[in-house]
Amino acid sequence: MKKGEWKLIDLYPGAHIRVKIGNFYHHGIYIGNDEVVQFGLPFDMLVDAKDIKVIKSPISDFCGPNDFIEVYCYSKKELKQKFSEDVIIANALSHLGEGGYSIIKNNCEHFANLCIFGKKISEQIDGAYKDVDALFKKEK
Repeated sequence: MKKGEWKLIDLYPGAHIRVKIGNFYHHGIYIGNDEVVQFGLPFDMLVDAKDIKVIKSPISDFCGPNDFIEVYCYSKKELKQKFSEDVIIANALSHLGEGGYSIIKNNCEHFANLCIFGKKISEQIDGAYKDVDALFKKEK
């Protein structure tokens, strides 16, 4: 399946957005009016997972003033599978205050994809698993 791609384009309500934090990306749903719904803040990896919640915040809490926010542009197949922007926003807002953060099973990228497709997906985690698997195969 051809996947979409990340681009530096204008934000729009219901957009899946991300910002690079070190070697990883932090994901969220842009809801308009310079606000984003995100599962924790970008540097929450340094806090206890039980304290990380889904929050609505100003875009300035999502990224720094010199950071680039990328917007996901969907493939044709994904466009047919994703919810409408209004439903994506409603889904994101319906999770406000929820916890249960896990970097492996329930992170910010899982959250964004849950709002968009109804499925928890994290390409970052899937990629990390593939990298580790490849390392173990090399050692055999």
